[in-house]
Amino acid sequence: MTKKTTKEFTAKVDELVKLSKPRIAFGLLEPDKEILASLQRSQKYADIVLVGPKNIESIKDFELVISEEPEKKIADMLFNKEVEGIVRGTIDDLKTLEAYSNLSDQTFGANPGLMETVDGHQFFLAFIGNLEAWNNKEKLAKVLLIAQFMKNWTIKPKIALLTGVRHETYNNTQTDKLAVRKMLNKTYEDAQYLEKELTKSGFDAKNWAIDSNLALKDSYNLIVPPNGMVGNQMFRMILVGGGKILTATRMGFSQPYEDNSRSEKDFDFHIKWLVAMINQKKSNG
Repeated sequence: MTKKTTKEFTAKVDELVKLSKPRIAFGLLEPDKEILASLQRSQKYADIVLVGPKNIESIKDFELVISEEPEKKIADMLFNKEVEGIVRGTIDDLKTLEAYSNLSDQTFGANPGLMETVDGHQFFLAFIGNLEAWNNKEKLAKVLLIAQFMKNWTIKPKIALLTGVRHETYNNTQTDKLAVRKMLNKTYEDAQYLEKELTKSGFDAKNWAIDSNLALKDSYNLIVPPNGMVGNQMFRMILVGGGKILTATRMGFSQPYEDNSRSEKDFDFHIKWLVAMINQKKSNG
């Protein structure tokens, strides 16, 4: 999808951020001029509390919470409703996730990234964690969760399923006994299964084999890689190529929890989006 096709989505976010200015926490491992400038700009949306170790205590113009275990502290603040939402920021992702999961006894269902390429294409990228989506049951559950999430935010999902082989390669190598070939062909069979199940559930889904570029050209807006490892590398290449990650929501938690890449410097949309989620949650009671 292009920026034009997300007009309704961004308009909804813009309306929701006007409803209240919540108190949120941002994890910061060390002072960074670019990140702090971004957070200064974002203070128009939220009262931002910085959570980090002692080396952030010289920062001015923000409320600070100092902890030698900032991951546990920010999770504790969210769980105990000292803040209404968090952006993980530059502290450790897995430690923060583990701390909040342990406190809440909840597990996240999916963590799609809303990506923007350097030429303006926007799409959700499923499975951006290396350990995710190595079997069809998990893949289907996560894609259904993300697709419904998109619908809730006015975006009609068009789901592109990717594989490790071309259509013609799969058709010509089904009897090949080479272990690597069998593994690659399995990704094709997985995509065929997902296409069938998602179509039965009423979604527009297509096995694009390896042609992610053509899927984007055809306005597909949920890109589903063969597994989390492939998704993680796609995610990194988009960022290093000048693209952005706009949102990375930890779905499945009862409290708004926004993740990100530690390579990011501009968190404006992450915070705006977090505030929109908080205000939507308040509006829904």
